[in-house]
Amino acid sequence: MICRVFILLCIFCFSIGSLNASEKGKTITFAVGHDHDKMLMENYPIYRASWQFLNHSLAKLGYEVDAIILPWARANYYTQLGKADGLFLAANLPGREQWAVLSNPIGMGVFGAFYHKDREGEHTIIAGVRLGVHDKILTGYNTYELLEVATAQQGFKLLFNQKVDRLIMSESYGKYLLSTELIEFKNDILFDSDVIEKRSIHVAFAKDIAESLKAMAVVNKAIDLGMSDGTYRDVMIKNKVPESMFLPSLDK
Repeated sequence: MICRVFILLCIFCFSIGSLNASEKGKTITFAVGHDHDKMLMENYPIYRASWQFLNHSLAKLGYEVDAIILPWARANYYTQLGKADGLFLAANLPGREQWAVLSNPIGMGVFGAFYHKDREGEHTIIAGVRLGVHDKILTGYNTYELLEVATAQQGFKLLFNQKVDRLIMSESYGKYLLSTELIEFKNDILFDSDVIEKRSIHVAFAKDIAESLKAMAVVNKAIDLGMSDGTYRDVMIKNKVPESMFLPSLDK
């Protein structure tokens, strides 16, 4: 009898151990841009804080997070094909709904225009990487000619050489670039804080792929948990994220 009880106890312990190992072994994959590691180390507080927040919150549910590092266009494509669970980070910009659904918000992004300090009053030629997604910003300028650029780096080079008057993009990503790989432009390029638009920040998931939607449900559960237990605010403050980028319900 004692022997049978001992055997059953061993089986029970083994089952629990296997379950825990399985829980700990679960992984959520996020496709990220080529400079992901650099963004975590350099001057990009909202990016670093969002990554840490999701990692901490998902860990409480027994999940690990893996980054699939790719050029940004391929990161988008990978997510659309379901080769990655989600795309990190993704602002709520028009057009994204064609292929994606967004997680619960994890912050706010400020979008606007950078300009050369010697051409502050000029806004005839406006450049952007994704034309048509910043209509609200464009209404802040009376006359303009639009120029689509392949990358933000290309846009900044045109701005520095005074070939364009404004470059529309994320303020935080622009300032990150100007403090790292484009630091030689930093003293000559400023951000126009008079004409801005705020958009929520998320993880994007492929709307037609079941596994991606399952991953989104897990991520949303982790976000809700991290919001309610104080992890979100703690991580944002630790990384010195401006309070203007906190979610509206948590910015006070």
